Amino acid sequence: VSFLPQQLRQQEAAAAEAEEKEEMEIGEGSKAQVKNKDKDKDKSKAPKDDKKKKQQPVPELPEKKNKQKIDELKVFNKELETEFDNFEDWLHTFNLLRGKIGDNDDNATEEERIVGRFKGSMCVYKVPLPDDISREAGYDPTFGMFQGIPSNDPINVLVRVYIVRATDLHPADINGKADPYIAIKLGKTDIKDKENYISKQLNPVFGKSFDIEATFPMESMLTVAVYDWDLVGTDDLIGETKIDLENRFYSKHRATCGVSQTYSIHGYNTWRDPMKPSQILSKLCKEGKVDGPHFGPGGRVKVANRVFTGPTEIEDENGQKKPTDEHLALAVLRHWEDIPRAGCRLVPEHVETRPLLNPDKPGIEQ
Repeated sequence: VSFLPQQLRQQEAAAAEAEEKEEMEIGEGSKAQVKNKDKDKDKSKAPKDDKKKKQQPVPELPEKKNKQKIDELKVFNKELETEFDNFEDWLHTFNLLRGKIGDNDDNATEEERIVGRFKGSMCVYKVPLPDDISREAGYDPTFGMFQGIPSNDPINVLVRVYIVRATDLHPADINGKADPYIAIKLGKTDIKDKENYISKQLNPVFGKSFDIEATFPMESMLTVAVYDWDLVGTDDLIGETKIDLENRFYSKHRATCGVSQTYSIHGYNTWRDPMKPSQILSKLCKEGKVDGPHFGPGGRVKVANRVFTGPTEIEDENGQKKPTDEHLALAVLRHWEDIPRAGCRLVPEHVETRPLLNPDKPGIEQ
């Protein structure tokens, strides 16, 4: 993605230079014609053939070709959790600590005292319920606010981790450099990409993806670490980051697979979510008890009391156009926060930036 805009800028600069040269040539030609006409007035006896020779045809400008738009994604310069309230819209995490305050292990950090985590939510109701109580997501408050909560039965998931690059790593070698490589841990799965370490680099470009199967809630904390490779001795931990996948999975912001800007069925930006936009939209409307979606003629779709428009055709790899409702559904998903009551901001297709921390150096980014 970073190289494509640079190539386009070079092409645009070359095209601009060519246009300037053509305009200069045209301007010089028109000036010559004006001078020739003035001379013809003074020389009334000049033959007509000479006038025709002096009148040069104006060259036609080449038609500008439509530039192909490059699909973009959102780059967050911070953790995704800070953008979406830690994905605790209904599921909150409470740490279970070992011992009591004042025990012998006063010097132990809170992280070292954690023996488990409780995930849940609590609601306190005023009885009797006030008449003007808001009906969240269209539910009747007399039946409680925990309606529509998903089952807590174990669920198998496939986790795909993309690791693009690391910047400003802490030097780990005497020469002021490091030999970083990626390590991933999720439940019983422990991956160390030791063979593909990058020599003497503090700003390595990894460009890696890893697929891991896991089971919620037993395996929900993903750890992505960067180690320094050493020829002799043990490899040193540079830093790590932890991601709570279960909170993302159950969040109403739908942080499983980001919503793309466009819907494509071929090419470099093929739709990656296992569900199509129309399927996602139908599911959200059903869960939020929202009327719709109602697809109509003229590229229109109605959800609740809102009407959205968009294209109704899609081009396949052979260049043939086919009718589709996916573009319309995607237009609604990109503005889902505007839907009354049930609407909220959905996570876009993105790359997030996370700090790497070392337990031996708490609070200091590595």
